[in-house]
Formats: sequence, structure tokens, C-alpha cells
Amino acid sequence: MAKTISEVMLGTGVLYTATEATAFPTDPTTTPAVDWVDIGYSESGWTLDYDKTFEDVMVAEEIDPIFTIKTAQEVRISGELAQVSVANMKLAMAGGTSNSDGTFTTITPPATDSFEEKSLLLRVDAPGSDLGGTLKKRDIQIPRAVNVGAFSMSHAKAPQKVLLSVEYKLLKPGDSAQFSEIFKIIDED
Repeated sequence: MAKTISEVMLGTGVLYTATEATAFPTDPTTTPAVDWVDIGYSESGWTLDYDKTFEDVMVAEEIDPIFTIKTAQEVRISGELAQVSVANMKLAMAGGTSNSDGTFTTITPPATDSFEEKSLLLRVDAPGSDLGGTLKKRDIQIPRAVNVGAFSMSHAKAPQKVLLSVEYKLLKPGDSAQFSEIFKIIDED
């Protein structure tokens, strides 16, 4: 592979959430439909981790494995939200309820066995962007995920911001998903 400056990527991207099984945009260059909610500013952007476990198949007659098989995988998207809204606190808790009486809003975490599954859309700049300023887009589409990270909200002395940690674990898509893959990456040509 040759060195190509246009394939060096910068930027944090935008993470959108929607109710599980919401239709994904078909064009990474258009604004997603209103069902997709931009969760706002992050502290350091978003990390997509794809961890695979392989196990060797051994036989007595050989010292080397005769082949290897994938026995598990785990895919996660994680980051820290810089906007500590009621909606984002509910995202960080994987659900819950909020009620307002016009004076106060009460936020209640989800029950022990209850959590919200979401569809996620991470929109980032894609390799091959024009150095003159035209940016191509890449969508990472995730049909089914749940926030499994610990709820953490630290209030500290200024200038430190209050941040909400989120860590979504990707799940095998359900029957109502648009596609059967755990995630899909779509680049603008």
C-alpha cells in the first residue's frame, strides 16, 4: 500500500441514536431523519472497538495448529458526553424515566432488568476527502446496541467539565433489522 495523504483521517464524528430498528439513511451526505438524535458534544470523540477471540485446533500428530476458528467477538462504541442533558443522562443509564411537573424534573434510572436497546449511527469523515476542503462521509451503522458501561458523572472544580461516560455493546441484529450484520460501514464514493 502506498502512502496516501488523503487517507489520513481527522475528526471526532457525530453519534446519533434512534429507537432500535429505525431505518438508516441511505446517503451518508444527507442529514439523518428526525428519528435520529444527535447526542451532542463529546469529550474526545468516539472509539469503535472490534475484539475477536480465536482458538487453535490442535491434533496429536502436529506441533502447529491445523487451523484456527473464531469463537467469540465483541464490538463496542464508547466515549464521553460533554452535554449533560436529561436525555443524555438517560442514554448513559441505558434508559429510565423523566417526569416534569413544570418546576422540577425527576430522573429515575431503569429497573434492574430493564434497559433500552438503540440503533446507532456514527458519521465521520472518510478517507479520500479532497484536500481543498470537500469532505467525504462515512457512516457506521449499528442496528442494535445497549449501553453497558458504568454510569459515571464527576462534578469537579472548574475548568473541568462534567462528563457522562457511555459504552455501547453491539448485539446481533433482531428480526426487524435492516441487515443481519452486527455493523456496517458505508463510504461515500
